[in-house]
Amino acid sequence: MGRVNRAREKSILASETRYGLNQSVRVDSGEAHVDFILTIDVGTSSLKAALFDAAMTIVAQSKQEYITNYPKIGWAEQNPDDWTRALIWAVHDILDRTRLPPDAIAGIGIDGMSSLMLPVDSQGKPLCPGLIWLDRRAQEQSDFINRQHGALHLSISGNRSDPSNFGPKAMWLRDCRRNVYDASAVLLHCSSYLVHQLTGVFVMNRSEAGLSQLCDIRTGAYSDELIEVSGLDRGKLPEIAGCSEVVGRVTPAAAVTFGLAAGTPVIAGAMDNVAATTGLGLRNDGDAYVAAGTATNVGVLVDAPPVDGHGLVYHSGIDGKWLVNGSVDYGSAGLLWFRNLLGERDFDKLCAAAAETGFASHPLIFLPYMTGQRAPLWNDALSGVMIGITPGTDRRHLARMFMESTALGARHAFRKLRTERPSAAALTGGITNNLLWTEIFADATGMRLIPSGQTEVGNLGLAILAGIGIGSFRSIDDAFALLPRGELREPNPARSKYYDDLFSIFDIAYESNLHALAQLNQIRENYEVEK
Repeated sequence: MGRVNRAREKSILASETRYGLNQSVRVDSGEAHVDFILTIDVGTSSLKAALFDAAMTIVAQSKQEYITNYPKIGWAEQNPDDWTRALIWAVHDILDRTRLPPDAIAGIGIDGMSSLMLPVDSQGKPLCPGLIWLDRRAQEQSDFINRQHGALHLSISGNRSDPSNFGPKAMWLRDCRRNVYDASAVLLHCSSYLVHQLTGVFVMNRSEAGLSQLCDIRTGAYSDELIEVSGLDRGKLPEIAGCSEVVGRVTPAAAVTFGLAAGTPVIAGAMDNVAATTGLGLRNDGDAYVAAGTATNVGVLVDAPPVDGHGLVYHSGIDGKWLVNGSVDYGSAGLLWFRNLLGERDFDKLCAAAAETGFASHPLIFLPYMTGQRAPLWNDALSGVMIGITPGTDRRHLARMFMESTALGARHAFRKLRTERPSAAALTGGITNNLLWTEIFADATGMRLIPSGQTEVGNLGLAILAGIGIGSFRSIDDAFALLPRGELREPNPARSKYYDDLFSIFDIAYESNLHALAQLNQIRENYEVEK
């Protein structure tokens, strides 16, 4: 336990006794007694809040956008005050529109983008911007871990060291902003920061701990060995708690600031991806998912964490289960990039143009690695590659190419994770709103896809975790029984055969371009050209 948390341990225990932590709050909503749960998803570009009823149905939701700053190549920062303002706005918006009193909220759950690092003082005041998951300034510190302690690190943490992760960023702060590091009392994630804003408690949820590079992947506890080799101060690390564990209550001061009721239970929360897979209902060993958003994430739930370094490994929201993950880091954003390049505003119009072409009418290959790649390719030198362009290629063919590349990239990621391609996977993300793209995903991956019946699966997963924490559900299975399901998408055999052939070329193109892309990246670095 970090030194700040020692001072709060007694107050947390007193809070549990005072408020009756194991009892679900019951609120009169006018016609019936209903439990409402407030969920807060702190994403890369926006904060999304949603209010759920006892049946896990969204009653109201609100979204507030904010910006990411890129002060240098490889740096990506956000202002924590933007998250606070977004949360205040979202809570007031939801309560104003539903006309519910603040004490109608029985519990609160918060998730956040993974691997953010934010130093704060003893009162929780930020000392600098938050370094988000896109920030890769800690390359030197990450390389040191891999070079000097790689085998030890992998055997304990289950993960490779990567500059995007929490630990190397904390090391960078120590090495390059020593005054800020020395002044900090605690190092937090963005979800931890908002939990503290609401409760006054410093805590890290167990799923975030997995990518901290400071924890034992098997136990979910801090590793003294990993902290020692990183050279970080153990006292600056917050306590680790289970995702559904109630860690505190909304303080009177926070109640005034955010418009909530004092005493409302707040759970530790989860990494965004863990919240999403909980909302998708991943329960058993081998259950797979595809989350096709800005980054297209793929992964499998497992009973035991591998330590082979191929994927990202961390605790799921279910005790005794882990997630093994990979991604196409620019994923579905490729089509958005193409839309912006064309100067078009209507995304649906571009998708409709892609639908005008047949699935094999103009075969093209695109390697969708425009921003480099984390797991499972682990190659910052990668960039996008188009193959097969002819004078007859037009915007329709290119739009379809970007759609297909996301699906082929997801298939490639599953294979590089060294896992058998699943026969079925839960599906979420923006592509679920587009029939053509969903069909392409099923055909190109060869998997039966089960879309979620709820678009905001991260918020839904948080509602489930919070419901377990406050006692609304007896078990995870009771909660999963309420999950909505979309229409099953089966791969078409003829189209799948075509995509099998296309994927073999995709694979060859990836391997044969590695050397050229590495040299091109070196030229960028030599001439300080931004990717």
